[in-house]
Amino acid sequence: MNALNWFCIQTKPGQEEGVVKLLQTLPDLEVFNPKIRGMRFLRGRFREVVEGLFPGYLFIRFELPRYYRKIRYTRGVRRIVGSPFGDPYRVDEEIISSIKEREEGGFVRLDPPELNPGDRVFIREGPFRGFSGIFQGHLRPSERVMILLDTISYQPKVETQREYLSLIGV
Repeated sequence: MNALNWFCIQTKPGQEEGVVKLLQTLPDLEVFNPKIRGMRFLRGRFREVVEGLFPGYLFIRFELPRYYRKIRYTRGVRRIVGSPFGDPYRVDEEIISSIKEREEGGFVRLDPPELNPGDRVFIREGPFRGFSGIFQGHLRPSERVMILLDTISYQPKVETQREYLSLIGV
């Protein structure tokens, strides 16, 4: 009897949920699609968004010889991640376990790097996207932070979401 192993499946764009629904109907098969929740600036305001931790990819635990063809040719599946010769790569159980350990309420918790006053930061998202500045501090109890923007002649203090920042020069 063959062992159950984890494999990574690449899906066609935007097809993750459809593939999950199709594959969950099969017996002796476990599907894992880790998700994250965050805030994005959309249509003029901050909105909560849910997206895959690895967009376009799923983890599936199955017996390779038994389900290979069924999974490979499921609607929405692009390929089973593997070597150029078609041999699927196994995903270590410890990797899946470490992701599952970080789940809270169905979402993976991502810990951003610690920021200290004076750190140089780059704003990746939101209304100040593309600007850099100097981190001033956290605004309690929210997830917002204060930064001093770098502009040509003036350094305004602005508030933004912590998750929008990347540390510069680490």
